[in-house]
Amino acid sequence: MKKLVALILVCLLCMATTAFAAEWAEGLSPAKPSNLKPAVDLNTTVGYWLPFPRSGLPAERYCDVLELYMPNPDVALGEGTATLWNADGEVAKVDFADPDQVEMRDLEEEELEIMHWGSGVCIEMHLPVSLAFGETYYVTMDEGTITSNGGKTKSMQIPYTDQLPLEEQYWTPSVTGDFGVGGLYYSAAPAEPTDEEEEAAEPAEEAHAEPKLKPAKGDVVSFDVVLGGDAKTAIMYSENNSVYFETLEYTENSHVTGTITEDDVRWGVVFVDEAGQPVDYLVMGNLDEAEETAE
Repeated sequence: MKKLVALILVCLLCMATTAFAAEWAEGLSPAKPSNLKPAVDLNTTVGYWLPFPRSGLPAERYCDVLELYMPNPDVALGEGTATLWNADGEVAKVDFADPDQVEMRDLEEEELEIMHWGSGVCIEMHLPVSLAFGETYYVTMDEGTITSNGGKTKSMQIPYTDQLPLEEQYWTPSVTGDFGVGGLYYSAAPAEPTDEEEEAAEPAEEAHAEPKLKPAKGDVVSFDVVLGGDAKTAIMYSENNSVYFETLEYTENSHVTGTITEDDVRWGVVFVDEAGQPVDYLVMGNLDEAEETAE
C-alpha cells in the first residue's frame, strides 16, 4: 500500500521540480514542501500534513489504517484521540498515547523520492474496524495529538463543521474498487446462551461485539466480501490453518465469518476471474513482514 500511496500523493502535491534524490530541492524544505505552498513557521506549527485516504484519494479494496504524511520529521506523537464517524455516529476511536493504536515511522527512501521530499514521516492510525464500501465517513482529531519543539508546539484540532454536510468535512476517508473487503473486525467469540435464553420463545437481541485490534485464539473475524469487475470469486485461505472458514469460496457479495484457531493469525482473500486466474489478493492477520515481502 505504501508504494501506491506515494504514487498518488505526488500527483496531489504537484511538485514543480525535477529532483529525484531523497533531498530537498532548492527553495523547498519541511516548512515549504511544494512550490505551490507558502512557507510556514515550524516554531509555531507542526507543519503540513496530507491525510490518506480522503475524498478524491480513496483507498483501494481494503483499508484499516488512516495515515497522515508529514514533511516535517521533527514531530512526535502527543495525546488525545482521532475519531472516525459516519451518519449513525461514532465508528472507531484511536488513542495517540497507545502504541498499538498509533505509530509513527520515517518515510522510506522510495516514498521520499517519489514525493520529492527530503524528509518526512507517516503517522499510522490503526482502526479496529476497516472501512466499509459505500459508506460516508469523516474524521475528527483533538488538538495536540501531534507535537514538535519538545512538546511546545501542538497540532491543530480537526473539528466537525456544522455548516458542512458529512461528505464535505475536512477529512472524509473512503475505500473503493470493483472488489475488496469491507467492515472487517475481530472480536471475542459470543458467549454460549444460557438455558433460560435457549428456552425463551424470543431470545434477547445479540449485543454488538466489541472490536479488538489484536486477534487471538478463540476470537472471531467478521467482514463483507465485495465482488465485481474481473473478480468473480473470492477464496478464503489461511497458510498456517490459523483461521477456520466454514465456506471457502464466494461468488456473490457476502458477509463472512471465521474462527481464529491459533494466536499466530495468518490468512487472506484471493480474488479470481472467470477462468480461475488470480486478479488480486489481500493479506490479513499478523502479517506486516509478509506483506512487505509480497510488495
